[in-house]
Amino acid sequence: MDCVGIIGYGHMGSMLVNGFLASGVLGTDEIVVASRGQKSRDACAAAWPRIGIAATNRELVRRCRTIIIAVRPQEMREILHEIVPVMDGDEHIVSLAAGISLQEIEGEFPGSVTRAIPTVTSAVGQGTTLVCHGRQVGMHDALRVEGLFSSIGNVVLVGESDIPAATLLSSCGPGLLAAIIEELAGATARASGLPPGRALVLATGMVAATAAYLRETGKAPGDLIGEVATGGGVTEVGVQGFREALPAVFDEVFAAMLERCDTVGKGGSGQAFK
Repeated sequence: MDCVGIIGYGHMGSMLVNGFLASGVLGTDEIVVASRGQKSRDACAAAWPRIGIAATNRELVRRCRTIIIAVRPQEMREILHEIVPVMDGDEHIVSLAAGISLQEIEGEFPGSVTRAIPTVTSAVGQGTTLVCHGRQVGMHDALRVEGLFSSIGNVVLVGESDIPAATLLSSCGPGLLAAIIEELAGATARASGLPPGRALVLATGMVAATAAYLRETGKAPGDLIGEVATGGGVTEVGVQGFREALPAVFDEVFAAMLERCDTVGKGGSGQAFK
């Protein structure tokens, strides 16, 4: 059967199961889940009574052809060493592990390998999953995986060398933006008598509305600024202040994040699969 197997039922694995089933792209008879913890397996079975549950990762790969590995990067080598010996080579591995390259995975499994980087906002059907296919992935397998992840948001195909930078926006970005929302709300509350909770509600709503406006109108951010910021007005003061202070801050933060990307999944040694 061309079932989809998901190894790992933590935050990301459960999000994929929920998203694939809720969207209708897969039925419960088309998914098999394996997880190290009995509590996780029980939670999955309780949430989706007819879903396939595998007692072991090896059992899962015997039942599935598309295998999504949703575990921590540090666990990838152990998982591959466990499952590859019982695979026939016709399977398609989809790795969600940040910092583990296609070359490293293909060194353990010479078949079809894809890297996919979803985002937390995929839980509500929004956001972008980055997808990078390995050299052995055929058209059918590529479209299969892209169709799965398109059911929980957008899919953008990227070259592997672009994954770290793209991940900062697509996957890390929601966390960064959430921090900015907190800072905007906090600054508003400190500068006025507005309660912090009310300021946070206003800031969150404003960001959501601004994103929707840009998406639906197709306008660039600069166009929106021109519509809101009148000469010598309040918005112009704020925009000018941001443009003077933020570029250096963002450059420093993103440089530090890209440097950290080089060590994710390597256990700090830079030697992931050695």
